[in-house]
Amino acid sequence: MSTNIVPQLSDKISFHSINKEEYFIHQIEFDHRVKISKKLHDFLQLIDGKKKLDTLVGIYNDKHNEQLTISFANDFLYNKLAKYGIVQCVDVQIRPNEKPNYLKFSFVVINEKIVSKFTKYLKFLFLPKVMKSILVIAIVILTICFYIFYSQIFYANIAKTQWLLFFFLGFIGVTFHEFGHASAAHYFGAKHGGIGGGFYLFRPVYYADVTDIWKLRKGERIIVNLAGMYFELVYTIFLVSIGILFNCQLLIVLPCIYSIGILFNLNPLVRSDGYWVLSDALEKPNLMDHGAKRIKQIFKSKKNWKIIDYFLLLYGSVSYVFMILFIYYIVIKNPDSVIYFPQNVLHFVENIFINNSNYSLAEFGKLLMPFFFYYMVFGWLKALVKKTLFPKK
Repeated sequence: MSTNIVPQLSDKISFHSINKEEYFIHQIEFDHRVKISKKLHDFLQLIDGKKKLDTLVGIYNDKHNEQLTISFANDFLYNKLAKYGIVQCVDVQIRPNEKPNYLKFSFVVINEKIVSKFTKYLKFLFLPKVMKSILVIAIVILTICFYIFYSQIFYANIAKTQWLLFFFLGFIGVTFHEFGHASAAHYFGAKHGGIGGGFYLFRPVYYADVTDIWKLRKGERIIVNLAGMYFELVYTIFLVSIGILFNCQLLIVLPCIYSIGILFNLNPLVRSDGYWVLSDALEKPNLMDHGAKRIKQIFKSKKNWKIIDYFLLLYGSVSYVFMILFIYYIVIKNPDSVIYFPQNVLHFVENIFINNSNYSLAEFGKLLMPFFFYYMVFGWLKALVKKTLFPKK
């Protein structure tokens, strides 16, 4: 390691504060975002392309009364940041920008250029007076509809053709959901990408590339996270209004059924909108990792722990408790749902091709619990095989 090296930062980076203790660096050319501590941020601010590494370390230690070593600084700059194009180094190959590892087989459905044509017209829905009015109207209308059509929504059998209509309307709804995220980002001045598809928890999902919202204030990021659900409410009320206008009960019942699914996005225990809302509210990216880390530290000294650390411990604990209760319910209380899951799925699929076949929301829901159980087991087996065959060195 040479101490005569003069570090050079890329001229295509920007620094953004996450909270009082953390920052992230945005490499604009390669669209990488790397989280760093405030101390490392302060060190990087000293790099001017003229001073040698040992000089920079000396200035930093004197200014902040720290004991940063040249070895650590060299490793941080050239083994950590250089591969993201943040520090210039001709000997390091820059990593391509990749999608999160929890999102599988992702692909672009609607490119950024097309999305931007719509978001500039949809952003008016985030004007405070417009948004408040729509939310009040949506709550009132849905409350009345659920009161009047409660039995039809939860217990009435729905014919095959109606289910097909339901899924078609749902497809439009989730697309509009992602336009909500993109439109909110545009409204607050953040860049948005295209709308893509992929698989999360073995199910197909849409996603809007709004990674750039990390530059926004916390409150604005939370609104962007909730914007998809807000747009789905707009869409639901639009369908219900058509149903009322043309006296079509089906176009009232189906949107109400669809609106139930909107609430599941608030679940903070999976990477849905609720997860990102909580993550932004706490200013803790990778919230699940933080929770798991606190659980591992539960028997260690908590001398330097703050209130947020105990909350993260609670969050991680609740996640594991729900997992245990879920397994207990499936394996102990309702084992037939797992044992006969293949037959139940086959029966469900066969009914699709039978004329005049009917389904209820409750019957469809019975397939979801064992489905997620098998997904969880598959994930554990996959991790075990990976750990056994490809141990970390």
